[in-house]
Amino acid sequence: MKASEFIGMKVLDKETNEVGKIAEISLKLKKCLVENIYVSTGGALNKKYFTILNEDIAEIGDYVLLKLSKIGVEGKILSDKIEEVALPESLFKDIVGKVVIAQKGMEVGQIEDMFIDPKGCLIHNVIISTGGTFNKKRLMISDEDIQDIGDYIILKLTKEEVEIKIQDTEE
Repeated sequence: MKASEFIGMKVLDKETNEVGKIAEISLKLKKCLVENIYVSTGGALNKKYFTILNEDIAEIGDYVLLKLSKIGVEGKILSDKIEEVALPESLFKDIVGKVVIAQKGMEVGQIEDMFIDPKGCLIHNVIISTGGTFNKKRLMISDEDIQDIGDYIILKLTKEEVEIKIQDTEE
């Protein structure tokens, strides 16, 4: 499942009461882990956030079903802002759009999305968009291809290895 599709899914407690929507996920990209899942609850003027973990999730289909009851959900720590509970630069929204660089400083593209298994808390592949508007291509990389993460994402791959991966993705 793409992370961008997971964010926005409705969340139900174990009695099938709607308790909110997936608002954001925090990631450990280098370790390919979904660290936390943040759920928003309430209306536009009184929105609150709480965190769910892997062990809180019963199933994921068209909805995210929790193992928690309504009382269990209410017992979760609520915050007015995700940024109050998340580590800086770990949120999905902060990672999307980061520039990806191959070895020798060659720009490859930008992070567009990622395939995740939210129940298993895993990131399977990171999707990088390359090229311009009319010749846009996508490349998938794994954690093994990432050398370093900061303001940019640096790959262990050369520009030539990236081009081979793009060709393999197209086929």
